[in-house]
Amino acid sequence: MVTPSKLGNYAQAPSLARDMGAAALQKQIVASSSGEAKHVVYAVYEEATGPAAQHGPQIILFIGGNRSGTSASSFMTSFAGKLAGAATTSAGSMGGAAACVPSVGGRLAECAWADNDTFGVIASPTLSASALASELRTVRPLVEKRAG
Repeated sequence: MVTPSKLGNYAQAPSLARDMGAAALQKQIVASSSGEAKHVVYAVYEEATGPAAQHGPQIILFIGGNRSGTSASSFMTSFAGKLAGAATTSAGSMGGAAACVPSVGGRLAECAWADNDTFGVIASPTLSASALASELRTVRPLVEKRAG
């Protein structure tokens, strides 16, 4: 996994990463993974221009890394089971399994994907779950680089 300085129209926003507690969330994911999550990276991106930002900046938090252990479907079942309202969505051209949950009660909208060796989560305080699902399919090939 990589965290490029730009994801399409989105640019990394380190101050937002601090404000959103991205580093603490990364540590929490690693600690709660029972050793399955490795090489976990994070970044927060903001789009302040373009059509999506016409009503204010759009923000995406990304956390992802390599995984081992359970199957992709088991990983996603665990994700969906922990968050009410989760619904499966297409993981895009890179395959695997994916699900999204809407923003409820102040919780960020989230989408996650997993395949046999990677996982990723994107979350947003500004995008709906359906908009985030679309972003997942756009962002994933930019952050998940196949070992060559």
